[in-house]
Amino acid sequence: MKKHLVIFYFSIIFVSNSLFSTNITAYLTYSSFNNPGSTPYFETYLSVMSNSIKFVKNANGKYQGEVDIAVCFKQNNEIKNAKKYTLNTGEITDTTKGIPNFIDQQRYSLANGNYEMELTIADKNRPMDKVYSSIVPVTINFTDDKINLSDIQLLESYSKSITTSIITKSGYDLVPYVSNFFPDNITRLRLYSEIYNSKKIVGEGQKMLLNYFLETPDTKVKLNDYSSFLKQTANDVNILLTELNIEKLPSGNYNIVIEVRDKENKLLAEQKCFIQRKNKQGNLSVEDLKTINVSNTFVSSYTNKDTLSDYIRCLRPISSLSEIQFAENQLKGGNIELMQQFFLNFWKSRNAIEPQITWFEYYKEVMKVNREFNTFGLKGYDTDRGRIYLQYGSPTVRNKVDVEPSSYPYEIWQYDSLIDKSQILENPHYRQSNKRFVFYCPNLATNRYALIHSTAIGEINNARWQLLINKRTGQEDNLDIQNTPDHFGGNASENYNRPK
Repeated sequence: MKKHLVIFYFSIIFVSNSLFSTNITAYLTYSSFNNPGSTPYFETYLSVMSNSIKFVKNANGKYQGEVDIAVCFKQNNEIKNAKKYTLNTGEITDTTKGIPNFIDQQRYSLANGNYEMELTIADKNRPMDKVYSSIVPVTINFTDDKINLSDIQLLESYSKSITTSIITKSGYDLVPYVSNFFPDNITRLRLYSEIYNSKKIVGEGQKMLLNYFLETPDTKVKLNDYSSFLKQTANDVNILLTELNIEKLPSGNYNIVIEVRDKENKLLAEQKCFIQRKNKQGNLSVEDLKTINVSNTFVSSYTNKDTLSDYIRCLRPISSLSEIQFAENQLKGGNIELMQQFFLNFWKSRNAIEPQITWFEYYKEVMKVNREFNTFGLKGYDTDRGRIYLQYGSPTVRNKVDVEPSSYPYEIWQYDSLIDKSQILENPHYRQSNKRFVFYCPNLATNRYALIHSTAIGEINNARWQLLINKRTGQEDNLDIQNTPDHFGGNASENYNRPK
């Protein structure tokens, strides 16, 4: 069963103290666990952002926030377990000094089966606000005929328990991490999971291996730098309470994987949990690059300064601002080793597992734009069309108009969806939809088309682009005119509005 993240938003207003807020926000994750000899149980971990709820003065003259929560588990429209309760922030003397978010954990006994979990949440101090409800499918499936694993519970922290409470498992107090997103200020990934039936399946007193590691979710490539293992003796219940150092883990999507293997290394069971990582690369420094060893890598064979300089220059369309600045300021000296280190670091930051393959795939595109868009004095990747192609990919529709009465040659590219590859480290999943780019060639003797208009964020936007294309008509530069008057054979507006 996969772990889910649910985000709730309400339209609300702080009335007291003239404070205003636009949302109440809560995050939910959950895990299922077996309870040998009894009914399995299901845990919910709810975090409410304290700055998104209303605080009012209570009888003690202090401020307090309250959120009403209701959780209901249904099976074939029959309620199997349910709970209603109020979540309190505790008393706060001064709401202007920052209030910590508050976390709630609950347990529910649920037999094996499929359920619908309905969660409702509302700010108790805003009785006029509507109650928000969300339904999430839940599956509980623990059997006795094979090794089972609980879900992987992500942890904020853990410590030896002194007294038993709802956060206690296996002698530890486990504070849940209520998200699957890990920003760059978090450097440790902590997790807990339970393994059931290993004594029955592996054999009493027999050894087994618990592997835990990160993998790429699409290609299932194991990240050896983020992996470890434990040897344990098979028991009715085994536990895995551990952590991984993710300080240098690049931005991206990953699976946490736990494997149970016998002494012959046969895979007996596994469990996975999806996470996202955002890790700012920051400004590059020569000192950092000098620690990179290029020996025995594909970059070690790039020893020609001119070739390596060309390779680095062709990266500009997909480089971040800090990478561009470093390349311009630090690589002018032609230090081969530093250039190699920069180049290797660039591709490892995009693909830590297979940087060479990612480079080769990109270079195929570079050679393509060099063939098609090169012009006098410029390689294809240095032209506007080449840069756009490499930065955003191939357009959905490319309308190329070489001859049109009174017009310079022009092209209109339309993208149904695009990803800015120069922002891939900061915003790996940010997409723009239905964007257009307009290029024209005022110098009829070359192949150099200039970008004159785009609807993409961060690109030039010029409402008078049609005037530039049709400037061969010799019309006046009247700043009040944005669109070219109709003229015989002119189809720029049609080509722009109805790409085909």
